[in-house]
Amino acid sequence: MNAGPIVIGTLLQNRNRYCVPIYQRHYVWNKDKQWEPFWQDIRTKAIERLDGKERRFSHFMGAVVLESRGKPSVKQVPSFQVIDGQQRLTTFQLFLTAASHYAVAIGHSSSADNIQRYVLNSDPHLMEDPDIEVFKIWPTDANRKMFKDIVLSKDRDALHAIYPEYWFKNRARDQILTYKSTPKLLGAYGFFYDRIKHSVETDDLLYDLEEAPETETEDVTEAEDRIPREQKLDAIWRSLLEEFKIVEIVLDEGDDAQVIFETLNDRGEPLLAAELVKNNIFQRADAARENAEALFRKHWHPFEAYFWTVEEKQGRYKKKRIEFFLANFIAGKIASDITLSKLFSEYKAFLRPGRRESSPRYPTVEAEIEDLARYGAIYRDLIERKSDTPLAEFSRRLRSWDVTTVYPLVLRLWETEELSIVEKTGALETLLSVIVRRAVCGLTTKNYNKFFLTVVEHLDKSGWSLNRLNVYLLKQTAKSSRFPSDEEFTRALCQGPMYQTLGSARTNAFLSEMEARQRGKLQETSVLPEGLSVEHVMPVSWRDHWPLANGTEATSDDFLRASFEIEEDESAVGQIVRRNRLKHSVGNLTLVTPSFNSKLSNKGFEIKRAEFADQSVLMLNKDIAKETTWDERKIEMRSERISELAKEIWPVPAVAEEDD
Repeated sequence: MNAGPIVIGTLLQNRNRYCVPIYQRHYVWNKDKQWEPFWQDIRTKAIERLDGKERRFSHFMGAVVLESRGKPSVKQVPSFQVIDGQQRLTTFQLFLTAASHYAVAIGHSSSADNIQRYVLNSDPHLMEDPDIEVFKIWPTDANRKMFKDIVLSKDRDALHAIYPEYWFKNRARDQILTYKSTPKLLGAYGFFYDRIKHSVETDDLLYDLEEAPETETEDVTEAEDRIPREQKLDAIWRSLLEEFKIVEIVLDEGDDAQVIFETLNDRGEPLLAAELVKNNIFQRADAARENAEALFRKHWHPFEAYFWTVEEKQGRYKKKRIEFFLANFIAGKIASDITLSKLFSEYKAFLRPGRRESSPRYPTVEAEIEDLARYGAIYRDLIERKSDTPLAEFSRRLRSWDVTTVYPLVLRLWETEELSIVEKTGALETLLSVIVRRAVCGLTTKNYNKFFLTVVEHLDKSGWSLNRLNVYLLKQTAKSSRFPSDEEFTRALCQGPMYQTLGSARTNAFLSEMEARQRGKLQETSVLPEGLSVEHVMPVSWRDHWPLANGTEATSDDFLRASFEIEEDESAVGQIVRRNRLKHSVGNLTLVTPSFNSKLSNKGFEIKRAEFADQSVLMLNKDIAKETTWDERKIEMRSERISELAKEIWPVPAVAEEDD
């Protein structure tokens, strides 16, 4: 490995090509973190040049790691693969192009031509493939077209003609939009052009006016008048090329590019663990003489979609989807919990042979990427919930229950070839049953991550089948994993305060499935109206309009005593205790559309019943609208009916004799 400082101008003046591998991330630098500090550093150096101050120190911009791509033919421009540093190299080119365009705008053609020597390689007629070799920086595929359009455009007007949608329409092509929708490459170019223009056309580059003595105000104006625009512009772009250095690291054959890539830190945007994984994969593909670009286009390209960059929250972590996918992928493969904050290390450990294995997990890098792509498609269907597959339907039904710890198991279930599509669908139904039943029964979700991974481990050992899954789940006896029986499920629904146990969102999900199941073929639609909310038929605040079952009015003292009692009997206090329990049970809960008048929620049953009758689209409300009274007995009867339907929707799975 050869390493040493090099001035930016020397690096870019060399007739070389610096090629960014197709698998590296897009250009991601932005105004606040990188462009603005970079510009301020250049501005400081330009001020020193114009003020005639001694320039004793160069400004270091971090490291650029390069790997030679072999000896070129006599007609080829020598090329290097950029292992690290593509963000800064790309930024240099965008800055210089902005300076060149401004030089054209003020008629300073000599500088415009001079700058081009640091952006494009000279003598294209001596190149084997001039359309490619003319570029000193050859960016990743996703950025390539726009980068080429920017650096090849002869001036700002030509660039505007290509991308007019990104310019302010009423500013005479003067400024690029600063909205987030503007691509980063064009945004960087526009930022630097605006800064250069402002500094050249104002006194921005003279010296810090706040530090200047008050008596020198007139001298400042005179000095500003004496410095031509061309001189200011030259001070700016020459500052980058002559006053800025990088550490150039050129790898020898045998140097581990990935190790160096992982350990370098710079001013840039921190690399995601997923980006480290990606680079590790394709570095290994290169080392194994597999066609990295072909593998990227064929198998990895789907992971470049916007879908994978969306940030989500799972547990205490907030990360991009691709990182959650990789975590679930690894966990499902090894049937063991992993540390998300150490995802890259976890992935490298996953690839190593286990204690009982002598060979790597994958015979080739291509096999590894194919496996990731296959699981990635499954995960996307699971998360998007847009398709009509049983997997997407399962995910839509699971969403409100917020149990993402089941994902590693679901990925393995859906990917395995040992199960038919019918068995896979049945397995998903079983998982929904255990999740919903446990939630309704108030059982803990603690250690769900470990529990579902033990299921993977068991099926890996015994073989993947629907019956083995069902048998294993029904054999669990621990509080954190047992499968509630029909009796326990019914008791929780009929006697328990379900609304308090589940909360509003999950109660809504439970009742929505009740409603959907009750809709027959003759219903106008199976799609539920939007914006449904949970309604207590007997209101939570029932005291004013709902006398006790025996018709008596409870006193304030009765209500106070009932808040400390649990005994249910025929006394006023006992009736209050019973009613306060039943008002949150499933028999007293329903769904209402947005048109339901919230002002009526605490009114008497006769008033509410008329409103329920108008909610004819909801099957859940038809039996309520038929009642003439609503009391504890009616609530209990409805709870029993709903519990029977719930046991059909989330059943205890049938099992055959265990096939060990």
